[in-house]
Amino acid sequence: MPLKITLKPHEKALIGTAVISNGATKAELVILNKVPVLKEREVISPDDADTVAKKIYVSILNMYANPRQEKEYHDIYFSFVRDFIDAVPNEVVFGLIMEMSQRILEGDHYQALKTCRKLIEFEQEVLSHAQGKD
Repeated sequence: MPLKITLKPHEKALIGTAVISNGATKAELVILNKVPVLKEREVISPDDADTVAKKIYVSILNMYANPRQEKEYHDIYFSFVRDFIDAVPNEVVFGLIMEMSQRILEGDHYQALKTCRKLIEFEQEVLSHAQGKD
């Protein structure tokens, strides 16, 4: 099934292994085959991954964008997952990590990224709460 995406003026997107940049007007693209597709706002660069949850996100992103090297990123993913669980042993965390891991095993990395965004939000809440107590 084709995937239709709309890019805002000057918005970037990752399609397969190519980064594309839209021109001055809105554009609609139809992706006819199965390749990784992410809009610029869905990408976190390794330099911007300043928390454990964001590092988990980047590891999933690398699996998604580089399927031939996916196995190499599994160890990185699980290392960060262990760090997160050790820091925040919580049922919400366990549930989100189980869902992400299941999606990865199913090859549905896009949905794993969506779940990881929930983990990032949870992490932000925990960090905000911890900073509020100091």
